[in-house]
Amino acid sequence: MRAISFAIAGNNRLGARLFAALHDMGHDVVPLSYSSGPLTETAAQLGASVPTPDSGPQRVEWRIDCGDAAPETACAATHTMTFRASAPALPPVTSTLAWQWHGPRGEVDVATTACAFDNLRCGADMVAQIDAEAEAMLVDIVSQLGRDVLTTDALASRPVAEATPGSVVLDLHRLSGWHATNETAREMALEPSLPEMISRRALEAPSAIALRDANGDVNYRTFVAASMKLALDIAAMLPVQSPDDRTPQVVAVRLPKSRLLYTAILGAIGAGAAYAPLDPSFPAERVRQIVEQSRATCLITDDDFDASALDGLNVRIIRLRSLNVADVNIGVTAWPVSRLPDRASRCAITIFTSGSTGVPKGVMLTHRNIVHFCHSYRDYIGLDASSRALQFCTVAFDVSLLDIFPTFLAGAMLVIPTEAQRHALDDLSALIEREAVTHAFLPPALLGVMPDAQWPALRHLLTGGDVCFPETIARWSQGREFHNIFGPAECTVFVTVARLKAGDSNRLIGRPLANVRCYVLTETGEPALTGEAGELCVAGAGVADGYLHRPDLTERSFVPNPFADPNGQWPSAHDELLYRTGDIVQWDEYGALHFVGRRDAQVKIRGFRVELGEIESAALATGQFGQCACVVDDRKRIRGFVARPLAASVTGDTLRDVLVARLPDYMVPYEIVVLDALPATNNGKIDRNALGRIPAQRTRTEDDAAQAPLTETETNLRALWARLLDLEPFEIGRDDSFFNLGGHSLLVSRLMLAVKKEFGGNAPLARFMERPTIGALASLLSNDDVSKGERIPQRVFDDMVLPDDIRPIDGLRPVADGARAILLTGANGFLGTFIAAELIAQTSATIHCMVRAASQKEGEARLAQALQANGLAALAGHPRLKVVLGDLAKPRLGVSPETWRTLAHDIDAIYHNGAHVNHVYDYPYLYDANVGATLELLRLACEFRNKSMHFVSTLSAASAVSADGHVLEEGPARNAPAFVNNGYNVTKWVAEHLVWEAAERGVDATILRPGNITGVSGTGLCQPTRNRILLLVKGSLQLGAAPAGDTDFDFTPVDFLARAMVRCTTDPQRELRVFHLQNPQPLTWEDYLGALARCGYSLALEEPADWRNRLTSIDETNALFDVVAFYLDDSQEDIGDMARIAHRQSAQALARLGLAYPRKDDALLMHHFGYLIESGFLPEPGGSSARRTEPKASQTGKSGNSDLAGKSDEKETASVA
Repeated sequence: MRAISFAIAGNNRLGARLFAALHDMGHDVVPLSYSSGPLTETAAQLGASVPTPDSGPQRVEWRIDCGDAAPETACAATHTMTFRASAPALPPVTSTLAWQWHGPRGEVDVATTACAFDNLRCGADMVAQIDAEAEAMLVDIVSQLGRDVLTTDALASRPVAEATPGSVVLDLHRLSGWHATNETAREMALEPSLPEMISRRALEAPSAIALRDANGDVNYRTFVAASMKLALDIAAMLPVQSPDDRTPQVVAVRLPKSRLLYTAILGAIGAGAAYAPLDPSFPAERVRQIVEQSRATCLITDDDFDASALDGLNVRIIRLRSLNVADVNIGVTAWPVSRLPDRASRCAITIFTSGSTGVPKGVMLTHRNIVHFCHSYRDYIGLDASSRALQFCTVAFDVSLLDIFPTFLAGAMLVIPTEAQRHALDDLSALIEREAVTHAFLPPALLGVMPDAQWPALRHLLTGGDVCFPETIARWSQGREFHNIFGPAECTVFVTVARLKAGDSNRLIGRPLANVRCYVLTETGEPALTGEAGELCVAGAGVADGYLHRPDLTERSFVPNPFADPNGQWPSAHDELLYRTGDIVQWDEYGALHFVGRRDAQVKIRGFRVELGEIESAALATGQFGQCACVVDDRKRIRGFVARPLAASVTGDTLRDVLVARLPDYMVPYEIVVLDALPATNNGKIDRNALGRIPAQRTRTEDDAAQAPLTETETNLRALWARLLDLEPFEIGRDDSFFNLGGHSLLVSRLMLAVKKEFGGNAPLARFMERPTIGALASLLSNDDVSKGERIPQRVFDDMVLPDDIRPIDGLRPVADGARAILLTGANGFLGTFIAAELIAQTSATIHCMVRAASQKEGEARLAQALQANGLAALAGHPRLKVVLGDLAKPRLGVSPETWRTLAHDIDAIYHNGAHVNHVYDYPYLYDANVGATLELLRLACEFRNKSMHFVSTLSAASAVSADGHVLEEGPARNAPAFVNNGYNVTKWVAEHLVWEAAERGVDATILRPGNITGVSGTGLCQPTRNRILLLVKGSLQLGAAPAGDTDFDFTPVDFLARAMVRCTTDPQRELRVFHLQNPQPLTWEDYLGALARCGYSLALEEPADWRNRLTSIDETNALFDVVAFYLDDSQEDIGDMARIAHRQSAQALARLGLAYPRKDDALLMHHFGYLIESGFLPEPGGSSARRTEPKASQTGKSGNSDLAGKSDEKETASVA
């Protein structure tokens, strides 16, 4: 298949998927974007160059359009293909998908398909399904283009595409923002202002009790009349504004809880002003700060307030001492606010919240915001004239609005505790019971310490503002409705609510209120999938008008809704603002939201983004303590605080020990402190600032004391790592893994090159992968005689022990007459497709191919694409090839319990070919997919019926070595693998031990060790970008020189290898359990390069040491860059001379089975290099991109092993199922 150049237009998830898919197929792909987004992030992760604003036009063969926005980078493309999706109605139940070519006569359908949606709840999930289908379609198209099965001449003969009548072209971006839970639209008849709303209820039942405080009752007539009288007085004091001046005139209120407080509140709002609450407990400086920030014209207070706190401010002080109803008739007298024609959109209340800079910011809530909330909340909670609502919270806390105004809308009674009752829990509890309170909001921290009580009249208990501990939910949800409300002041008290009962997640925050819509957006602004965390953004009736006198903050947090259609179309009826809450949430499969944490509570620890709420949840899940909170100190140490022990024996250390076993090390708290109670703020939230001020209590342990100071080399390495990983040096410990700190393959290459340049020497840097820490690397630099395997962690040896319960069923042997059902992992990989083909050819079994995909259709498309890409298109859709969805890196292979039972019942043999093949990442990173999956498959092999287990390993993992240094055809030894002990090889070595132990227990098992897997015998077709030896060849061409060497060079065509694997494992006379499947036919490294020269290339052959010196100058443009760590030293860690690898027993078995090794002759090599040139992997001979130099004859002699001639990547370089 020839290489094609592509440019992707669409900085979205689909663009990212297409980029990765085309890149994995070996094509040249560039993004037409430079801004941060899914496409550019994926391109950067794959090591591709991302354009800059100054980049010139990208010149490619094909431009792929998959987004609505115009590309940021110009593109000169020969052809253009665009993705279209359409549906008969919105929201779509089905959709027609099409890739269209821009032909000379118009748009032509290249491929079409239909897509049906099983889940109609989440638009992002729908779009993900569309994206998967679109990717599978394009991969199939590109596969045909690369093999010239499909041409533009053929497309030009097709008819021009026509739109289906009545269908709607889907705006996938807008569709992704839709969620069924957001279908909350409801018509409401709303009063134009808050005072007018309350007056209506007062006129309906003037004698009903509105307020009950320590001094008795106040009826609605008196309450409204006194408020009207005060409003008239205040209005007379307010400066005159022009009709078009909408700047809020603020009246601050500072009064203790009593009838006077609520009269002042309603009076200020009724005057046409915006009410700003001040808690009497606020220090004088805080009062002055808010009055000054709000530019308040009046302050309503009592005789206790010292007015000198406001010296120098132009503020009028009103001291309210009693209710005055003189000359007011609530049926005749009008509120001053009613004279404002646009009063519904004017600011009624400004709640001041703490800003990140310490300067308070005033949230502007309009009359429409509050009135709508009152109606919506009253209807949700069932408030009526018989209800009695407790007003517990300080009025400076926005949730107080929930208690006050909906109660007045319902004509119900507001029960007002004194300050003493608010702080004496027994007295507060007695008040709730004595006054037969039916509705109450109490914060989580207070409920956590409140004594048990019955409260028989309390029908609805609400909490919120902080995470409620599970034991609190269990205690207070009995006998009543228990509601968890969630939302910021900027969205009018709360936006979602959930009814909780014992056993429910304490992170459940529920669904939005009427006329409120919730969007969950990822860091790139894409709507999150179900279960994916993202920032909660809110649109609809509750969104405030912004921040008072702070247009800068308003513009940052209140943004245009990108999912609203300005034309008034679905799913958002008008242009509107979206408030970014900073809260991290996720949708569940039922359409409810769950709280994850705060965006500003996410911290980066050693390169990892850590959500403190996740640690707190893990601590609570242990059942040791009822309450937990975590903070991070200035040294980026996580500190945990717990209270309410649930057993007598638990301590901070016992909890930390459990967390060590359950959490990654970077998430385990440095210390856990046990407190009598967690401190709370006035609003009832956990006071994390107070926790942070508690001095650290952990003293230096013996382990700490035993840690010697860093050496000079370790200190210099730590500084280098800090630069590469963008960390502070103190975040890097001597034994921290490079990969746990955020390292990846490109950074490893940069690290190794930097180490070579800055430290010099001849350390075996490839051995760094055994233990990728600064301590181990410093040891290698100071002592290059470190024995192979000496740095392998003890965990690796512990993982070699097969669990005792994995044993074959006594007396049952695998079927003797040939397997009828076979499970194949890694089926859509390069080698996997050929194993599948041979299993079809050599057996009559049904082959169940495990593929990782989001849907069955996508899995089948992935397998079909892999078969086509590898020249096996005739097998696509074969009736004996079945796809089973799975993921090797997940428990139980990621399959459902039903699928697991079916496999256990039906499968006769397992071919475990899948793995995460990456020669850079360390053992822990690769464990799940490579070792964990092998364990799961061995477990499957012994469940219900005994199954054969054929494990595809690698010669690099072979560990049994004879006294004369030959690698034996035997099971694994306890000593380390004979060759590079990188993470991948070590996982294969450990997996071999597990398989070997299973065989010792009676499982019919084989270990298959291939060497350098090359292309198809007759065509040379291969995947060169995933083969380390071929990257060496291309990189050497780019350098103009290659290392000399005369070692035997392995060259095993993939089709022969697969045929040999299947023939050996299905041989009824099989006695061997280990097969070495390299090709022993003669070919040296220099013979191989000689064949390359006969294709028209010239390379200078240099002494390996001289060639290695060249490597320090390469950058990301050289094909060797990703694998450079293997070639920087002369320790001969890699397989050098294939003559060292024993193969006699395997060769005898193959000969008996009639299989002859392919000759490594010119015909085979010409097919090989011909494909590399035809596919575009190698430049055309003599082309400008091929740097030509004359060979140095003096350097082509026997100069020792080149360290380059044996082992390559034998399967995919990405995780495959």
